[in-house]
Amino acid sequence: MSGNLRRQVLGTFKKLHRTRMNTFQDDKYALEATRNKINEEYRKCKDVTDENKIAELNEFALAVEREVRTTIVQAREVEPGKFALRVNTDTEKLDNATLDAAGCFTSTQRKPNSDFKKCSDTTNTS
Repeated sequence: MSGNLRRQVLGTFKKLHRTRMNTFQDDKYALEATRNKINEEYRKCKDVTDENKIAELNEFALAVEREVRTTIVQAREVEPGKFALRVNTDTEKLDNATLDAAGCFTSTQRKPNSDFKKCSDTTNTS
């Protein structure tokens, strides 16, 4: 493996671990589980020698890092039935989908191929 590719892989490995530490801060179980999973996945691929495959695996690891960094939030119960969320600046904040009383998707930002159906898309069988 070339020196530049090796540096990229090691940088991604470190980035995954930094993201793990930030995302699962103060959660010993999640920190340990993600640490073990990252290390296990890297160990599985340690014998890969094809530089194209290594670059592909590194891109996948970067995509995983981004997904963890932007989609996972921590919730902590502060009193029975009430939770505090720890949301960081990287967390993607999306608009909530709105459902009417019949359970039909009513957002005006509906994607054309969405699995959600507008009420006009359904037939009333009662």
